[in-house]
Amino acid sequence: MIRGYPRWPTVSPGEKVTLHVATDAPRFRVEFWRQGERLERVEGPVAEPFPGYDFAEGPPDRDWGWPGYELAIPGSWRPGVYVSSLIEIDERGRETAPDMTTADGTSAKAIFVLRNPRPGTSTSILYKLSWATWHAYNGTGYGSLYAEAVWSKEDEPPGYKVTWRRPGGGTGGQVMFGDSLDDYEPEVRRQTFQKWDAPLISWLEANGIEVDYCTDLDLQREERLLEPYQLLLSVGHDEYWSDQMRERVERFIARGGNVAWFSGNISSGRIHFADGATAITCAKVPPGPKERVQWLDDHWQEVRPENTMTGVASRHAGGWWDGKRDTLGYTVQHSGHWVFEGTGLQDGDVFGDDSDYPLIGYEVDGAAFVRRKGLALATGENGTPDSFFILGMAELTAGFVMSSPHNAATMGVYTSRGGGIVFQGACTDWPILVPRNRKVAQITRNVIDRLRLRSLRILGPLPHIGGRTLAVTSQTARFQADAAGLGPLDSLKFEWRVAGASPERTEGPLIEIAVPKQAGAITVSVTASRAGQPIAFGSISTVSLTREEQLKLETLVALREAVMPGNPHMGLVHSYIEPLARIGLLYSKHSVRIPWLREKAARIVKSTEALLELPDEPDR
Repeated sequence: MIRGYPRWPTVSPGEKVTLHVATDAPRFRVEFWRQGERLERVEGPVAEPFPGYDFAEGPPDRDWGWPGYELAIPGSWRPGVYVSSLIEIDERGRETAPDMTTADGTSAKAIFVLRNPRPGTSTSILYKLSWATWHAYNGTGYGSLYAEAVWSKEDEPPGYKVTWRRPGGGTGGQVMFGDSLDDYEPEVRRQTFQKWDAPLISWLEANGIEVDYCTDLDLQREERLLEPYQLLLSVGHDEYWSDQMRERVERFIARGGNVAWFSGNISSGRIHFADGATAITCAKVPPGPKERVQWLDDHWQEVRPENTMTGVASRHAGGWWDGKRDTLGYTVQHSGHWVFEGTGLQDGDVFGDDSDYPLIGYEVDGAAFVRRKGLALATGENGTPDSFFILGMAELTAGFVMSSPHNAATMGVYTSRGGGIVFQGACTDWPILVPRNRKVAQITRNVIDRLRLRSLRILGPLPHIGGRTLAVTSQTARFQADAAGLGPLDSLKFEWRVAGASPERTEGPLIEIAVPKQAGAITVSVTASRAGQPIAFGSISTVSLTREEQLKLETLVALREAVMPGNPHMGLVHSYIEPLARIGLLYSKHSVRIPWLREKAARIVKSTEALLELPDEPDR
């Protein structure tokens, strides 16, 4: 048997990759293969066969210390994911090579990423491999974060610990013992590169979509990793994240970066890097009763819910890990949204409900929601951004393991204050369905084509109501694109698109729309082009208010302001304070507060009178 692992999971052209190898053969050599539309062998580096040494497995929490063999990476190699093929040579010179029709395998293979030496120059898309999650499930040497885990009390913070200086992690090792096979594709183990990543990478390359690659370790170590890019891709099963990883992606989104989560069970586990970033710890459960240490709960929901970054969480959805699952897909709402362009889908249609391989599973995420105006709307619970709009719903059936009843997978989109657009596929099997399902592929194409562009912040709908940007039925709403930083305005062309309403007037970075009489979802998007080339894209979704809701909102805002004139924490009225003790806060009758209250009272009278004048309607 021969097994190996890279010293570092990423290298750059012209550098050397170091492979640590143990084998019971006297000699071995190495070939390299790149994952493109298919797994293809690449030429070089050429080296004499290396001597083989038969080393034992080490403990799962410490660097195994196998000897390292250096090979120079040719400068001609393209950025990408590479698989090292370890070929044994016996005493008579006969070779035993692994099957390289696939990247999968439990021995004789090791994965590494070749970075772009000039990040972001040939593509605006960065594809992040879920490297930390591979290693959390890596069972080589009988240890993972799930089975026969080792508690490390010497580390700060303490936790269960695994090293990635051992075989496995994507390929070439044993996935944790007890992890069930996928009944739809039993020949490929979950928690591997071949399962989650190879299908989407193959599709990307077949469709001419160029991306740069990185791993979680790069995101951990490089503070400015995301700066050259407009779009970050998370694919498959992206469960384990450190504080630094979270902070860097959240800052990226806040300043206008785009993210497409073609993944599920995202960032539910919190990890910490140890031993010079060659190992990770995670306090998944408390240590034994004899361990006198302070336990740190490393579930992001208990520390800082992942919803704030992703919009969704596993606790609002669930998983189906064993056997055939119920055939579920997403039920579409707001089909006019640009995400569904070219799919032919209409409201109420279902996609992804393929019996051969259902989209919903093996693990899915969701946002807490309520049903209002015929729509499933996110409540904002656990930090889900207010702008998160649900585009697809899959209410889970009894066979799913759920933390509470009525959970659902929720596909959707939100926009940050800085204009960053975040698409959420909310299921681990999204990348598997892309090459299998035309509608999933078209949605993926729509997301990538737009989010690879620079984000364009949209302000609206205007005019605002009590500081809130809200559209009202049967009224005109105005939106404006923040074109600052795009260069001369007269060199730009703005193409506006509206779903759920009718455009009335467009003028460069401005648009006015007629809000329909019936309240519902509205999405306004814009593409800015220069010399015929699209350079920026913006999108914002809202749900319009009825006239009655508008008047009630204005009434409540005026009431709130009347009891908190000029100072939110110094309210005039409190149920537990004697009013006589508060009259001094009104100052003299000639002070500004008395006219302020009169103005608020006039607004309350005006809005309530308008409410009373509204005709009775059966649907109100």
